Amino acid sequence: MSLSDKVREFIKLFIPKQKKFHKDKKSREAFNVQGFSMVFGHNYKNHPDFAALDFSEMPRDLSDLDKIYIAEETDNYFTPNIFLGNNYDRSGGSRKHAHKCTWIQDLFIDIDGTNGITDPDQAKEVLYQALQDLGIPKPTALIHTSTNPDVHLQVHWLIDPLWVYDNRKETVNNGELLSWHYNVMSALVELLQEQLPDWELDTTKSTDISTYARLPYSYNQKTGQLVEVLDVQDRRWTLEDSWVANILKRSYENNNQKEYIKINTDIKLLEHPQIQVLLQGVSEGYRNYAQYAIALACKYDGLSQEEAIKVLLKQNKKCCPKERKSKVIGVLKSAYRGDKGLSSKIVAQLVSDITGQEVKPDYSLFAVCKEGIKINPKAKKGIYTPKQVMIQRVVKEALELIRKGVQVLPSSKEMAQLVGVSPSSLKKIWSEIIKILKNLGLQLDNSAHYHHKYIILDRAKELLKKAKPHMINLEVLESIVKALRSKYSIIELLELKTQEEIANFANSVANSPP
Repeated sequence: MSLSDKVREFIKLFIPKQKKFHKDKKSREAFNVQGFSMVFGHNYKNHPDFAALDFSEMPRDLSDLDKIYIAEETDNYFTPNIFLGNNYDRSGGSRKHAHKCTWIQDLFIDIDGTNGITDPDQAKEVLYQALQDLGIPKPTALIHTSTNPDVHLQVHWLIDPLWVYDNRKETVNNGELLSWHYNVMSALVELLQEQLPDWELDTTKSTDISTYARLPYSYNQKTGQLVEVLDVQDRRWTLEDSWVANILKRSYENNNQKEYIKINTDIKLLEHPQIQVLLQGVSEGYRNYAQYAIALACKYDGLSQEEAIKVLLKQNKKCCPKERKSKVIGVLKSAYRGDKGLSSKIVAQLVSDITGQEVKPDYSLFAVCKEGIKINPKAKKGIYTPKQVMIQRVVKEALELIRKGVQVLPSSKEMAQLVGVSPSSLKKIWSEIIKILKNLGLQLDNSAHYHHKYIILDRAKELLKKAKPHMINLEVLESIVKALRSKYSIIELLELKTQEEIANFANSVANSPP
């Protein structure tokens, strides 16, 4: 069997055969490959005779993958996830972009170093033992990409494909699925890094849905070595598999969070505890989305519009004040007519505000809607956090984190999750918050962190001792630390203050002029 034949046999693993949880029976029985592609990349830069050709991209429709061949003079790559087909991308430009990704189907880890191990089989044994200790199954495929100077690996766990493309807007729309994938991959890398602290894991590449992976049975032009398949099995997993939920649970526990993702697709939405809270009536400002969520729950549970309007009108009587009957009927018709979905995050925020107790998003509520109702995380009507309140929350949280000893501030997206505000709204005022923190005397710099997070320079020397080079540019950070001349007292100030004083401090900062 030639190398090209072996490649074609390997790539078949990455062509879904069925969509296990699709609402359409035919899709559950056979995956429709029409209209979708896999992108192959050819890097000529490391070959002296062809370096001028630079890099080329070749999208191949899934139905044409039996025609691919190995280009022995280049570094060969492929996208484990699935993109728009050749006949459906009319925007021009590169195909390999996150906004052109249609199906996520791979949990992928890129390992750039194994702490001096030069035998691929030994690296495999060490990796598999670490996975076993974490309760994670052996992957679909384990690839040895090179030994330079130690073993480099790529690991693939294939999953039931997740649809993340919006045909109408030609952009990634399913924010919760993307968030789920990012959280799973971050947790997977984090836990494996703890288990193998001396190995080098590339977090950025592993969490990127548009990432390239090396194509097995091709040649690594840097070393001249053949890219080998160390292990392979024709197996996929789903959102419901316990090991996926467990790595998320362990990651949340490690970060002192109590959230536990439990997937349950066999539920009635009207019986869901969070929907039950909305059914007891809400105040003005919450009615519209609450009644829309109830209407979607009725729709998912199979109620006719006549049955659903009775449920909504009964709930409306409990609202204070009540909504007009005509508007309630309009909300119902909109829910049944449209294809917008139910956001578990917005429902959780509504319930939190109504009950006065923090309620986490229930991902079983999200999972049960992922096919029956399309999820639209942009629908945030009725939920509004005033700018000054948002600044107060974020500044307070930032000061408390600094007081506890953090060396890098969370990103705006991570901070939004910590304080319970909209990531897009926080992003608009993030620079203003950073400016406030700097005006307090806090030294911040984001030029050395590859994820553009702000490093707290007062503690940068500690960070230099233990930072991973794939996360932080150590040379840049070292030059910044050497250039520091002045001393700021914000750290000492916060260490002396109580939590109540910090809250008052943040409140006064949030309400002062910028």
